[in-house]
Amino acid sequence: MKCKICGKEEDVSNWINQSEMEEHQMCFSCNFWRKMLEKDSKCAPHTCCMIDGTHYVIEPDESNVAFQGFGGAEFHIRFNDGYEIITHNLWCQGDIPDNWKEKFPNNANFDWQWKKIGNNNYLIPKQ
Repeated sequence: MKCKICGKEEDVSNWINQSEMEEHQMCFSCNFWRKMLEKDSKCAPHTCCMIDGTHYVIEPDESNVAFQGFGGAEFHIRFNDGYEIITHNLWCQGDIPDNWKEKFPNNANFDWQWKKIGNNNYLIPKQ
């Protein structure tokens, strides 16, 4: 199948959501971002943020949960509308592909940056 968004040829039989991908004529990646856009439209205000082309979701801070995003690191997030939040439960969905960036405009910022160290990317405080 050829993706109607990015043009990638994809063997959908490799994926568990094969029927969904066929229905929308999208590769795995484009289908993922289609569903993310749908989820974002239903999110409470100031829970989904796009920062420097990367998508994040702010989950509630709960000290009794086994896992927190980024190991519970503290993030001060400033939305473009002036709203600010401090969270210890930020989850990253990844870099937004070029074909989807228009639908996911940057709406916030924070004092962290991605830095490549060796073969890996790490989120570190801006200096």
